[in-house]
Amino acid sequence: MSEQHGDDRHGKQRAEPTEPTHTRPLAEFVSGLDIGDIPVEVREHAKLDILDTLGCALFGRTLPIAQTLEDAFGPSDSGGSASAWGSAWKTSPATAAFVNGTLAHSFELDDLHHVAILHPGGTTLPATAAVAEVSGGATGADLVTAHVAGLEASSRVGLAVGVPLLLRGWHNNGVLGVFGAASGAARILRLNADQTQDAIGIAGSLACGLMAAQYGAMIKRGHAGNAAQVGVRAGLLAAQGFSGIAAVFEEPYGGFLSTFADDWRSDELTMELGSRWETVNVGFKPFSSCGSTHSTVGLMLDLQREHGFGADDVRHVRIDASTATRDHVGWRYVPDEQITAQMNLSYASSVALIDGECFVDQFAKERLTDPRVIELTKRFEVRTDPAVDAKGRSARHEVTVTIELADGREVSGHADAAPGSARYPLSPETIRAKFMNLAGRRVGADVAGELMTLIDGLEELPDLSPLWKLLGSQE
Repeated sequence: MSEQHGDDRHGKQRAEPTEPTHTRPLAEFVSGLDIGDIPVEVREHAKLDILDTLGCALFGRTLPIAQTLEDAFGPSDSGGSASAWGSAWKTSPATAAFVNGTLAHSFELDDLHHVAILHPGGTTLPATAAVAEVSGGATGADLVTAHVAGLEASSRVGLAVGVPLLLRGWHNNGVLGVFGAASGAARILRLNADQTQDAIGIAGSLACGLMAAQYGAMIKRGHAGNAAQVGVRAGLLAAQGFSGIAAVFEEPYGGFLSTFADDWRSDELTMELGSRWETVNVGFKPFSSCGSTHSTVGLMLDLQREHGFGADDVRHVRIDASTATRDHVGWRYVPDEQITAQMNLSYASSVALIDGECFVDQFAKERLTDPRVIELTKRFEVRTDPAVDAKGRSARHEVTVTIELADGREVSGHADAAPGSARYPLSPETIRAKFMNLAGRRVGADVAGELMTLIDGLEELPDLSPLWKLLGSQE
């Protein structure tokens, strides 16, 4: 595996055209992918990811942010043929992708590739679905294939550059998600390799998202929606001959890798492409908080069950973690918006210790200023563990937790990865139960059950109209 450093390339002018060493093979893979090329276990995992993404988005439709989006865009962008899921609103494909992607990421419930640092489902599916619905003719097999194409593309870019990008302050979901959305849209549109290469090059040039949005800004939710929207526009533009950066990953000046990070692993873009499937490494979240909190939350709940202590027994908590985890979620909690609590390690852990769980209700607005929760957050200390950093990017979520109790006991535990990750996956039954819980809050148990049955057999569906009908008006 090669690793390159920005100091070797920044500021250099190219002497001759840059070869798209990785961009071109990735485009060829996306454009040539067929349902028959995808192993059964990969297809099954992709369908679970589609189901989970829909559940997250339909739950998002119950939140105030959904009405804010409709109030903002509805007056000027209604009457199209793309569905805003869980509502009667029909709009343009780009706006539908923005709305549905934003709702999928609206409560920190969406999928996560823990090593790539990306929620690929909530950026890919809104784009592929919007293009499929307006273009017509797509089958369930097409949607599954496009979803896999998008998950593979965006996850591989994340493997190449994810941690350095995050540490520089970019929001991986907004920046990396464009490649999944553009690849999925290109595959639905059946673009050839040249056009797909353009779509990827367009998307990379439009990528954005700042991580400071985690400190209370609603736009953090919108980064997923924007990535999905960029993917739709990239696919539609490329279909009309609009060109993108041909060597978007490789250009030494202004290329994606050299611009967004100080070091990268370009071989990850295409290594074993089509034989090593990153789709199956996409995990599912059991907690309604940032994925970087999951290892600690899961471990603390395990320690609580094992040692029988309550939240009021805790005197001090020390968490030794990676630099990425400390910087991303280890800052001092000060009540603000729900996003602030969901992105904060001490809040998520504290409310989990008090309630015994860390899901939707633990982030209700009235809990954000709960004096008992706030007092407990003050007892947390998050430190960098150089030994974890030395293990590299795949150990980013590794933590050691040490808890001092009022009775003088000290209990500790270690987690090398998060619950719900590829290393410790949730069962399909757990993922389906999560979907029923979330989707049922918007569409009811009967419709949620119909959706689950439809997605289970999605690749056999000759026409996607039943899916659009179920995702339509639920007013």
